[in-house]
Amino acid sequence: MTDLDLTDDRVVLWPGDPGTLPLEVRRTLVALLRGPYISHRRDSLVWSALLAHETVVRRHLGDLLLELVIDADAEVAFSRNLVPDPDFDRHVPSVLRKAALSFIDSALLLHLRHLLLQGAAQNERVVVGRDEIDAHMQAYATSSGNDPAQFAKRLTASLKRMRDWSILLTTDTEERWEVSSVLALILTPEEIGGIEAEYERLRDHGAPDGETADQENESAPEDEDEEMA
Repeated sequence: MTDLDLTDDRVVLWPGDPGTLPLEVRRTLVALLRGPYISHRRDSLVWSALLAHETVVRRHLGDLLLELVIDADAEVAFSRNLVPDPDFDRHVPSVLRKAALSFIDSALLLHLRHLLLQGAAQNERVVVGRDEIDAHMQAYATSSGNDPAQFAKRLTASLKRMRDWSILLTTDTEERWEVSSVLALILTPEEIGGIEAEYERLRDHGAPDGETADQENESAPEDEDEEMA
């Protein structure tokens, strides 16, 4: 498939339409802005449109100070805040709001990322159950002051966030989820190494009540009056 010719005349969808792009390209841009990501599995038509018009999509995201990230092998893509050249001396605002991750969120993400690495080594999709997650995450129970009920409540809330962000995808079996390959783009092996030692320390000594991790998730157009749960 060839990319849309940047010199083509604007496409008018209806009388008075102020836009310039074909509908499939506009739908792709909307999907990337809504987030958290697009994939061939979730919407094959949007994915095909992205591949066909990648240059145009990148250019229009760039106009919004956003960068397009694509993993063609995993067939996933998302947008993130554009990072200007270090020598650029003018302020560049962030478009996507950032959600602070709790200690449990970050510990869970690290576990899921390790499962992805193991699955990739065997060229297998990764499916994990609530019982397996509970067993692994017990090592972090001290973050809730050795209160099992409070820890279970926080872990349940964290799992809901992972589902809301489409990091955990539903399967035909209740409380068993597939780990989305998009996590490999969000949390690289280098980033894992940078934060893992700190989380082992916090796991062993306990994280202060309410402590949040020094990690952020770019998720949606920024809104100063709203934060992700």
